[in-house]
Amino acid sequence: MIRLRINPAFSGLLQLHRLDTYPAVMQIDTGELIEENESRDVRRLQLDDQVVYLKRTRSEKITSALESYARGRLAHSKPFKEMLHFKQLAKLEFDVAEVVAVGEELRFGIPRRGFIMTAEVGGEDLAQVYQKVDDADQRRILEQFGTLLGRLHDGGFFGSTRLKDIIYSGAPRNNPKLTLIDRETRNPYPRTSGRKDIIERLLLNVRRQIQAGERFSEQQWSVFCENYCSSLSAEHNITSTQLLPQIIALASRKERNRFQ
Repeated sequence: MIRLRINPAFSGLLQLHRLDTYPAVMQIDTGELIEENESRDVRRLQLDDQVVYLKRTRSEKITSALESYARGRLAHSKPFKEMLHFKQLAKLEFDVAEVVAVGEELRFGIPRRGFIMTAEVGGEDLAQVYQKVDDADQRRILEQFGTLLGRLHDGGFFGSTRLKDIIYSGAPRNNPKLTLIDRETRNPYPRTSGRKDIIERLLLNVRRQIQAGERFSEQQWSVFCENYCSSLSAEHNITSTQLLPQIIALASRKERNRFQ
């Protein structure tokens, strides 16, 4: 069984380049190879004046499908879940990459492989922007990032979000646009979480940021933390005063381990 969805805005373009069927997309080997391993590949394709990114999985875990069925949901491949996640985020007015097409192949109800194709987002990797700007603009970026992450967690979305997962367009001082890309997740839907869950998920996100090389000073973490907490609903009762010491302790521990 094949599931295929094509964004009507791109259907003509895909037809022109003979990429409007599932087999055609899964077989293409042109374009710039961005990433490749045993389980997936990522390619950058130039289709006339439109750049798209194609992410394909070569295998899927059966346990993931069984987990979905146990929750009373249809089983989907990682790319299809990413599309559903983008859709959920867009409903809450987050800026996300535009999905051009998505498809998956199932056998006896179990996803075997799949793809997602997204349109290139104008702007620059936020991690790179952060490294190039001065201290004042770095502070602004951490304010904006903290606000964005707080909104995501308040809405029940806890997938890993680092600076490198955001495309930044505009200037830090002039209401820039932060667009979420690469939203791979086991669960594309929002989950209900209490105060303890939110704190645990934030600290997990901080660990992943540090692992990605996103290390900040205590003052910078404070700026991030204040804006994160201000974006949470009052019912969670999480303040920067309570949260910052945990972040600093985690960051300090990770930094010590780095040099041991």
